[in-house]
Amino acid sequence: MKLLRTDKTGERGMALLLVLVTVMALVIIVGGLWQASQPGWEENDYERARYRAGLLAESGFSLAMHPDIAPGDIALQQLLGPEKGIKVFITSEGGRIPVNELTDERWRDGLVELCILWGMDAASGSRVADSLADWIDEDGETFSNGAENPYYAGLERPEYPANVPFTSLEQMLLVAGMDELARSQPMWRDYFTIHSDGLLDFNAASWEAIAALTGTTQDSAMNFVAVRNGDDGIQGTIDDYRLADMGEVQALLGLSDSEMTGITDIVTLEGSVVRIESTGEFGDFTETRLMLARQVATGLSPLARFRK
Repeated sequence: MKLLRTDKTGERGMALLLVLVTVMALVIIVGGLWQASQPGWEENDYERARYRAGLLAESGFSLAMHPDIAPGDIALQQLLGPEKGIKVFITSEGGRIPVNELTDERWRDGLVELCILWGMDAASGSRVADSLADWIDEDGETFSNGAENPYYAGLERPEYPANVPFTSLEQMLLVAGMDELARSQPMWRDYFTIHSDGLLDFNAASWEAIAALTGTTQDSAMNFVAVRNGDDGIQGTIDDYRLADMGEVQALLGLSDSEMTGITDIVTLEGSVVRIESTGEFGDFTETRLMLARQVATGLSPLARFRK
């Protein structure tokens, strides 16, 4: 009888041990599953926050396109609740160099000067400017320092140049000399456009573009932009000073009558294409969207949208 009780006690001990081992195994499995699920949960939280920030950015477009809203309006920057809000800036796309206008010698000369400001030599700048012009003109004749079909055929690209206007800024990278420009100015895309009305807007252009096209000094161009952008130094805010007279532009830049007359037909004070940059903020996340829209009689007509 004692032997029987001993066997039963051993069986109960084995059963308890198996239960403990099973429980430990379940704890390990559940713990592993919990740890494995954390990245997924965190990723979902991240995507949800980005999505909501994106929605806020999109709502900024609707606000900016309202007919009663002007650049710098205080309504364009506002908090919409705890840790969420929008910041919208309205400027002119005319502040950028219209790459599809480079068949005009004045624009090419301006681009050469811009390249020099970026640290390139004049020969390299001329190579870029003339090659971009060769890409968009309709003939096979080469500008002085440009590149037509024989050059690209030698690189096993006989289909180039396209001899049509650029439809995206990325196409510019296919052009002879653009590799050096991109190295000299990694942010080059911020200086060119394919969507403007072909005029440089003094109320939006960078000091570099103004100095390059007008021939004024760097100090004069920087001072011009500082006056225009107001005390906060930010373009598109409420304290901006909007120039309304070309005589004022001429005086601020220190240009002679002949210098001003030489560029009158390629500059403006009110470009017809508006650039809207809308940023949505949700917690620690931000999303920025860009829209280009043309001013028409009924308001703004969208041309293109981008995710920044």
